[in-house]
Amino acid sequence: MDFSEVKVNNSMAESGVWVEHDDTTSFLIARMGNKKFNAIFQKLIGPYKRQFDSGKLSTEKQTDIMCKCMSKAILLGWEGLTMDGEALEYSEEKAYELLSTEGADEFRDLITSYAQDADAYRNDQLEAKGKN
Repeated sequence: MDFSEVKVNNSMAESGVWVEHDDTTSFLIARMGNKKFNAIFQKLIGPYKRQFDSGKLSTEKQTDIMCKCMSKAILLGWEGLTMDGEALEYSEEKAYELLSTEGADEFRDLITSYAQDADAYRNDQLEAKGKN
């Protein structure tokens, strides 16, 4: 195995990479578990740490904390995202609103899956994509 196959570019993991979702929509996604994400998570979970560690923190509270973390450190931008045909302008607040909306489970899962794709944050993968 070549080490470069598993090495991630930390700068790209923090600042994000553009992921093309479809012909009209792209997301700027930072890697799940990046330093900023972890710091925000630790800060937000702090008051609930005992409940969280014991498995007694409500699912609703856990989801809210995750949505806040994702809006601040994972979903960093978008292009071409619409709602009911109207273009949505990116902001951290709008990202949180969409991620935390009732029924947004699939959207959260989509963003999470992009953020967990380690290949997207490797230099050699980006260079190869640029050559195509």
